Amino acid sequence: MNGLMKILPPCLGLLVLAACGTGLEKAEGVSPQGSSFDQNLYQGYVGLAKDEFAEGDYRDSDTFAERAVVSGTQGGVEPEKIDARGLPADKVNELTTARQRLVTALAGDAGEKKPFEAAQAQVMFDCWMQEQEENRQSADIEACRGGFLTAVAKLEEKPVAAAPAPAPEPLPGPWVVNFEFDRSDLTPNARSVLTDMVNAVKESEFQRIDVNGFTDLVGKDGYNKSLSEERTRAVVDFLIESGVQKDKIVGSGLGASRPVVPTQEPEERNRRVEIKLSR
Repeated sequence: MNGLMKILPPCLGLLVLAACGTGLEKAEGVSPQGSSFDQNLYQGYVGLAKDEFAEGDYRDSDTFAERAVVSGTQGGVEPEKIDARGLPADKVNELTTARQRLVTALAGDAGEKKPFEAAQAQVMFDCWMQEQEENRQSADIEACRGGFLTAVAKLEEKPVAAAPAPAPEPLPGPWVVNFEFDRSDLTPNARSVLTDMVNAVKESEFQRIDVNGFTDLVGKDGYNKSLSEERTRAVVDFLIESGVQKDKIVGSGLGASRPVVPTQEPEERNRRVEIKLSR
């Protein structure tokens, strides 16, 4: 810090104070414009200028004041360059790495998404540079360094990806009920299966029930088509009577198509109605 005021005659000291105070006064007279990042930079640099002025370091006070003025009126102020300060040789690498972290963060959208943290990181970096150049007040150096590291770490935080929505619970089913040869009435076993199905349906969120009837491969196509439709109707009627919404049921008789067992002989597994839920 500057000890000039301690050795100047009183009159001359006042003249120097008045002259050196013009930078801070100019900065404080600015009404900051621009982005939120630039306005936060302005506030941060004014704070540094005040601190240095209070300690009698008018040169650095004016430096920070000028950066405040440009931030508040024009924007585009970059972190101090490494060669702008006479840094101790053993601190150059650390500060160079720190500046690169900051520049990388600012090159993204940190200034837009986290304007306060971004401005804080830059102001604390410049503070660290200034204190490290003086290299006399370890507490001040560490305060600026720590402030920078905390702020830049916030800029580097990756947003937490939203957890994917849980997959919907699988719908129950499908169900199959079988029929006796050349019959379309429901067997006791078919009624039992359909009763279980209705109970499961009441606990499920679905938009549609497909009810598809089939026959085995015995008989003519036209007859089988009619028989499959009768089997479908028997199941649909049972569902409606059991309280299932009629407008969600889509029934079709598909004759002897899609046999489970490709045989020309009577086959119970082909004489069936398939019921499937969908969302």
